[in-house]
Amino acid sequence: MLTTVLIDVDNTLLDFNECVKETIGVMFKRHKLENSEAVFPVFKEVNDMLWLKIEAGELDRQGLYKVRWKMIFERLGIDKDGPSFENEFRLAFSESKQIVAGAYELLEYLSKKYTVCVASNASAWQQNKRLRNSDMMKYISHLFISEELGAPKPKKEFFDKCLERLGNIPKEEVVLIGDSLSADISGGVAYGIKTIWFNYDKAPVTDDIKADIIVDSLAEIKNYI
Repeated sequence: MLTTVLIDVDNTLLDFNECVKETIGVMFKRHKLENSEAVFPVFKEVNDMLWLKIEAGELDRQGLYKVRWKMIFERLGIDKDGPSFENEFRLAFSESKQIVAGAYELLEYLSKKYTVCVASNASAWQQNKRLRNSDMMKYISHLFISEELGAPKPKKEFFDKCLERLGNIPKEEVVLIGDSLSADISGGVAYGIKTIWFNYDKAPVTDDIKADIIVDSLAEIKNYI
């Protein structure tokens, strides 16, 4: 019997892509840079690559902060100090709160039936602020953030710490909901907990995706748990 939901934040509850686009617009206007159509795709490519390194244990978030905008500016041919811009960018991003469609309704539904816990690899202060700004914290019992647990999703140690802080509940009582096949679904499957893949990007569904349940919208999740 399920008692506990672990749920990701970015591109699951809060729309990371739209938050980034808005923040890029704010920052590029502030620094009088041209926000061309190429900027967000380059950001996404660099950011995704660096986060895969974090999930593999090859990089930490501080390392990402040092190189992310440096790499982006180099690829865009912009002469700008990357680490300095990064610091401003993260502060501006912490104010973003664009919501994924159906997120409030899902959290309200889940919180009436289960213990709802955030499971995220992002910055603790940033996620805390964004969730409070978006009025989601009233539905959430625990924030499990990798920097505080000492290991990132999808590592076994991350999930060990989550369940330990929940009183060593059985794995059979837990379901993980998230958009990332590498961090959420692969991690949850390897750990032995039920998984729900929210196909945020509407990617092709192939036989090698091992999620227990696959949904294209958050509203569908109510049909399964």
